[in-house]
Amino acid sequence: MSPLIDCVFLLLKSRDIPVNLPTSEAAVKLKPDDKQAIVGLDSEGNFYWDGQPCTANFLHEQLREVCIATPDRRIRIDMDRDTPFGRCVEVMDACQFYNLNNIGIRTYDEHYNEN
Repeated sequence: MSPLIDCVFLLLKSRDIPVNLPTSEAAVKLKPDDKQAIVGLDSEGNFYWDGQPCTANFLHEQLREVCIATPDRRIRIDMDRDTPFGRCVEVMDACQFYNLNNIGIRTYDEHYNEN
């Protein structure tokens, strides 16, 4: 019963932000990973950490903690296709600074984004 309750709570806690994802014909499809960290960037260039708005300083603190605790943790970047490119570079640069190399950019997937 306990694992079932955990699954329900995971479904209720959405870490997605409302962004218009870029499309890709060559994207590599990966299995969902509930342990990945999600960095979001909306069309205005605002930062999100696991679905919650945050500042650049908070984002850096979280990336530093990931670097210390689980340096191989997957980092998924969800960014709007209209996000200023410089903001994406900031996130990638911060990941590189903390030696986080397991990074991916989420693209539109017709099955995942049906709703």
